[in-house]
Amino acid sequence: MVGSKATKRNTSITIATIFFAIFGILAIVIGIVDIMNPPYPYAQRLPLLGHIALIVGILSLVATSLLWKLKRLGGYVGIISFVIAYAVNVYVGENPMLHAMAGVIAGLVLFIPLAIGWKTLS
Repeated sequence: MVGSKATKRNTSITIATIFFAIFGILAIVIGIVDIMNPPYPYAQRLPLLGHIALIVGILSLVATSLLWKLKRLGGYVGIISFVIAYAVNVYVGENPMLHAMAGVIAGLVLFIPLAIGWKTLS
């Protein structure tokens, strides 16, 4: 096999990749549902909510692909997608403190495996 090189994927990067894929798919589904039937009162506060969710989902799936290829850029794209989602969630939520705490928990689920395997990314 000429030019083939075995990739050694850290288990924590595999877990982070799976979590970002789930996050991305959920964001895309939420974005499509929000565009088709804007939720009240969230869409009143932020009319582009569904479009932003789609963007977050696409960014997260891009991060998934890059992380699977062991690219550090995937981690950065994943962080950007989460920060956008977190800010929007806190902004449109009826209870900002509760949404902030839920976002922190989701962030920990996404970023702990990523942080553990960060050094294996190129």
